[in-house]
Amino acid sequence: MSVRTDWLLELGHSRLKLARRAGEGLAAGESIRLEDFGGWLAEQAPAAADHFWLSSVPLPQVTERVTDELARAGFEWTTVTTGSTALPVAASYPGTGVDRWLAMQPVWTALRAPFCLVDCGTATTIDLVDGLGVHRGGWIMPGLDAAREGLLARAPGLRREPHAHSALPLPACDTAQGIEDGLLLQQAGGIAQAYRLAARVPDLGGEPALVMTGGAAGPLQSLLEGARVEPDLVLRGLAMAAESLSGY
Repeated sequence: MSVRTDWLLELGHSRLKLARRAGEGLAAGESIRLEDFGGWLAEQAPAAADHFWLSSVPLPQVTERVTDELARAGFEWTTVTTGSTALPVAASYPGTGVDRWLAMQPVWTALRAPFCLVDCGTATTIDLVDGLGVHRGGWIMPGLDAAREGLLARAPGLRREPHAHSALPLPACDTAQGIEDGLLLQQAGGIAQAYRLAARVPDLGGEPALVMTGGAAGPLQSLLEGARVEPDLVLRGLAMAAESLSGY
């Protein structure tokens, strides 16, 4: 008899992160392009008894590309949406993205104290949770790549081969470096200002920790005093949701 494996799928706007569930944690993880998911299924050949758990933020037609592949391969899946199961932190408003909601769960479970969570992806989202585990709302900014694309769409003459971000973004004497480091400063400045405002929200129960996740968290961490980086928070929250929904 095949042993069931739970697969966790985090669908982003351009990529898909996957991991196997081990309790409320992750056994293994990787990131692939959305269009490569069919090939991944063929290569991994999951057992027929396996179940897939999805969190999805893109447009429905993007999600359907993944679920169509699952259906063709004969797999069952469950789509987790914000509030679809009981998790420790409730979203402060119904439209909160499922990625933001899921990412808050493992941070609260570990800290049980106020925190400001920054997820640096296509969008940079910033969420505040108080010392009672209440989501107090947050902010959304364009992420690094989205901000770059917006700038170059309006000023195509600035387009250059992109440089790597500097560890310490001093004034640049090169257009490409100036763009990359300027974007980094813009992100860091927005996050720092959001944190300052978050820390002034009444009745938080203490000074909030600054926790970061997502692809751009590493480059930004050095510019934000006291920030800690936690990987795969959405997948870890999805594992918690799967635990709650599966009942075993």
